[in-house]
Amino acid sequence: MSMMRLINRTTRLGEMYRNEKMSKYGLKGMHHTYILNICNNPGVTQEQLAEIIFVNKSNVTRQIANLEKEGYVTRSPDPKDGRKLLVHPTEKARDVYPKVVEILKEWNEIIMDGISTEEKEHLEKDLLLVMQKAKTAVDQLERIE
Repeated sequence: MSMMRLINRTTRLGEMYRNEKMSKYGLKGMHHTYILNICNNPGVTQEQLAEIIFVNKSNVTRQIANLEKEGYVTRSPDPKDGRKLLVHPTEKARDVYPKVVEILKEWNEIIMDGISTEEKEHLEKDLLLVMQKAKTAVDQLERIE
């Protein structure tokens, strides 16, 4: 089986786990990523979020609209550039943040159970290298077009 297939399947299983655990908070899919990044970077633009989490701008717009509807974020025009929207966490987002962190920590503990510290460090290093190569490949595509 290919490495990417294993990574993709693990990612989908993680999403299923997060969806189940976070559903009681009205969160699903990639909402955890948005909550974490918006709480850690209050006032981030939608464009910056797209770059941080490696998704296209239209996905960010849809997800932020969903989170805004659920009361997790607010958007306001950037005073320096009215065409951009700044995204801020609400109290609801700040309250759920530690719960999201705990669910992610729990998932990591489940999938890393029985793996030594040395093996975890090696795996993290290798996956970081794979991610960096993937980003470079995508960046090169964008320059060609």
